[in-house]
Amino acid sequence: MLDATHIHENQIKHANGDERSRQFIHHAIELALSLGDFQKEVSGQCSAQMVVEIALERIERLIEFETRTLYLVDEDTSDLKLAACTPIDRENGIEIELNSLIENGSVAWAIRERRGITLFSNHSNRHLFLHVLSTCSRIRGLFIGVFPEKEGRLPDTSLEMLSIILRNAANSIESLEYSSMLKQQKRALEATIEEKTRRLVLYEKQILQTQNMEAIAKLAGGIAHQFNNALTSLIGYLDLASMSIDKESKSAGYIERIHPVAERMRYLTNNLLAYAQGGKSMTRIVTLKELFQEVQPAIQRMMNKSVTFSFELADDPVSVRVDTIQLRMVILAVVENAVEAIAATGTITARGFAIDGSQIDDGARCGSFLCLEIEDNGRGMDKETMRRIFEPFFSTKFEGRGLSMAAVFGIIKNHNGWINVDSKPGRGTRVAIYLPLAANC
Repeated sequence: MLDATHIHENQIKHANGDERSRQFIHHAIELALSLGDFQKEVSGQCSAQMVVEIALERIERLIEFETRTLYLVDEDTSDLKLAACTPIDRENGIEIELNSLIENGSVAWAIRERRGITLFSNHSNRHLFLHVLSTCSRIRGLFIGVFPEKEGRLPDTSLEMLSIILRNAANSIESLEYSSMLKQQKRALEATIEEKTRRLVLYEKQILQTQNMEAIAKLAGGIAHQFNNALTSLIGYLDLASMSIDKESKSAGYIERIHPVAERMRYLTNNLLAYAQGGKSMTRIVTLKELFQEVQPAIQRMMNKSVTFSFELADDPVSVRVDTIQLRMVILAVVENAVEAIAATGTITARGFAIDGSQIDDGARCGSFLCLEIEDNGRGMDKETMRRIFEPFFSTKFEGRGLSMAAVFGIIKNHNGWINVDSKPGRGTRVAIYLPLAANC
């Protein structure tokens, strides 16, 4: 019969044995996890090549292979491409061995099994170990290890740890790829958001400016109508006075001098009415070529010897329904401003062509339009001048009333069109006028 002391000693020995076993398992698990953990590499944004090299280093700490090689799947060709080989002077031999393994189906076997397999080399003088690098979704590469001449067997525990290293290396490479993809998408999204925000700010400014212009237009229209009525009476009484007095008297001379002033005031009033969208008097369908033929003599009279004017029209006839008198005034006003912007020698170019609304303002327009561009290489405008260019009575000239571009704005808007102006100091100005084609009117 065993005494109590003997039983107690056996229990202690058994307990110590269990503790050592637990510690061994614990250390083995820690080693496997540390060798297979690539989280720091992924977080540090290393490359797939670095993951491959680190994986080979960890395999070297675990198992003594004569040669360790990792291949990665090429994204474009789906072929296995050599990523790393140690020692490096064994690359040619491994390449020859790989071709043989592919031909005899061993690589396909390793990929199908998705686990480590041991087999003889091409000349049957070495044992090889093949293990696929794979994630749940795809094959990432292949590991080939060559055992030393007297070795040909891999312990089961080492096999499991090697599998952990290769599996986690494959997952890390995939994580890096997805991380890079997400970063690119993030940068593209941020750039898109920035561009959209910039456009929204620009549109908000344009809406605010349009609202201000509409408010000014209503005020200008009301004043112009009242002023026009008064002018009509004034000119009528001047005509009556001219008929009732002696044409040789001083009074007749005074009245004669008043007439040009009154006519100038009428022209100014008509400009105000045009800005206030006073209506399209008589519209007709006209081609752009016909319109330029009508207005060309007046444009040539504006030109001086130092300024060259040319126009480029589309081969296909482009027709619009417009009040030709008002549109003639628009073209002359823009050209006149271009001439005045050229200090010495320069060029003014007019272009006319049809354009689809999907190509304008980010596709926000529907239908087809005439685009009439008038571009000069003059002194250009700063942002403040561009912001106020269509305001009535705003002018950068010392003399003049500055109503021309305000009238242009009103006329084009009343023809269901719009104007874009692009200008920078020292780089000239481009005025683009858009009008609906006749088929859309």
